[in-house]
Amino acid sequence: MTIYVFDMDGTLTPARLPMEKAFAAKFHQWQQTHKSFIATGSDYLKVEEQLPDFIINSFTGLFTSMGNVLTAQGQQIYQNNFKPDLELLARLEAYRQNTAYTGGLYPNYIEERIGMINFSVLGRDCPYAEREKYAAWDKTAHERETIAAALRKEFPQYEISVGGSISIDITPQGCGKGQIAAKLRQHYPDDKIIFFGDKTFAGGNDFELAEALRRLDNTEIVQVSGPDEVAAYLQLQA
Repeated sequence: MTIYVFDMDGTLTPARLPMEKAFAAKFHQWQQTHKSFIATGSDYLKVEEQLPDFIINSFTGLFTSMGNVLTAQGQQIYQNNFKPDLELLARLEAYRQNTAYTGGLYPNYIEERIGMINFSVLGRDCPYAEREKYAAWDKTAHERETIAAALRKEFPQYEISVGGSISIDITPQGCGKGQIAAKLRQHYPDDKIIFFGDKTFAGGNDFELAEALRRLDNTEIVQVSGPDEVAAYLQLQA
């Protein structure tokens, strides 16, 4: 048996947008004969915003908040909690106040999720057009990469990765996406595990899980740029 694991944003859906209907129909049909999991930094509420109920209910399990929550068939199996250091929160506030970005800033820029923080200088409550504007600026300014690198030096007790298109994911050491690899292998000791992600490269928020899986036998990492490449790999039929 093969276990299929999927990132959500940028892999199964466009970033922070709902799954496209045509893809959902094909993917749902595929799910009926395959064992599949979600592995995302988003919380469960965001999964519900982006994926249809019939897709969610067809997953074997959903690892959300960087693997700090596991939900299966609507039931929460476990969750990991932590309280962030006040020094970390103060540093994030300072980065927000001193950003070089000249566009508008929006609320919800430090989002505390179960077991993690998602930090966005722009603010997660931004309109989608502003998200695209910041993401385009950050590709040349590299603000998120610069902030993440500085935070790793100052706060080595945390795992810090660039996530999505506007944010940074922060978890305690050992509580990032990489933990999902061990949990899957514990339940599926002999089965092949294939992981699909759009940021499996160094610094990306899929990298830790990709590296953890590479250290295990009988695994495969598939770097994709969106649902079309997932469909092509899985040979989803219309």
